[in-house]
Amino acid sequence: MKLADALSAHDRALRTGGLEGILNPGLIESAIARPYIGYYPQIWQKAGALVQSMASNHGFADGNKRTTLLLVHTLITNSGYLLKARNKEDLEQALEDIIVAGASRETPLQQLTEWFRLRVERSNKSLF
Repeated sequence: MKLADALSAHDRALRTGGLEGILNPGLIESAIARPYIGYYPQIWQKAGALVQSMASNHGFADGNKRTTLLLVHTLITNSGYLLKARNKEDLEQALEDIIVAGASRETPLQQLTEWFRLRVERSNKSLF
């Protein structure tokens, strides 16, 4: 994932409203790089690390959680996986809730990764 992906996701996130602006590009770059530093070999670990960093770093003036939602979808689908709801849950609402929990830093990374482990499945579609 690159800074351009985060900026594009942020632009899309602001289509529903919000303040434009980058407060700290370094925080954005750090958040999107974290899943790839070698500590997170599984896709659900990468997703948890991305959520925790991107949602709580506040690199953008506004829309950090909405941007995180779009980026986690990008990470998962570009890696050949998809998110599946559990027990008839509203997946988008559940994803928003876990992102808010990650943003508060009150939810430990282990809990975030477990949330994704239970919902991430290998896609049947070929990326090529």
